[in-house]
Amino acid sequence: MKTMKKPGTKSAESRSAKLLIKKADLPARPRINLKRIWIVGTLALGITLGSSLGGGKVEAEAVYRDTPPSSSDETTGGKEAFLYALGAQDEQQVYDLMYEGLSLREIAALRGGSEQQLIALQVRELAQQLEQRLADGQIDQEAYIAYRAELPEIVAASLSSSMAGA
Repeated sequence: MKTMKKPGTKSAESRSAKLLIKKADLPARPRINLKRIWIVGTLALGITLGSSLGGGKVEAEAVYRDTPPSSSDETTGGKEAFLYALGAQDEQQVYDLMYEGLSLREIAALRGGSEQQLIALQVRELAQQLEQRLADGQIDQEAYIAYRAELPEIVAASLSSSMAGA
């Protein structure tokens, strides 16, 4: 025998079930936009290839340098004059001798260099640096004169210093 259900019971249950599950609660089906995929892919490919093909040596120093670089002739000429005044053949030789405890004065005497040329060279370079500082406004005229007068004495004293304690 069939049991009789009250009319409207089933429809009330189905209505409550429909109310519990709304369309907004269901996860939305992801939409694949092919145009967007092509744009993003092309952009990523362009960035990757552009950075690797156009790459090279990056020199941030060239962008953020305060003063313009000196010409290579001045730098090379200064090094050669320094090495000639010491009687040395290269910077490594000077470094090795100083590391052994010799001073610049001793290296010049050992290698047949000229101590007077060495002093004149260093005084000239330091005087140029002082002139630049004066021109840039880092020091005033009185300080420039005082520092300039002390240069030969300071350079002569520095020739006797060595790296013996290193």
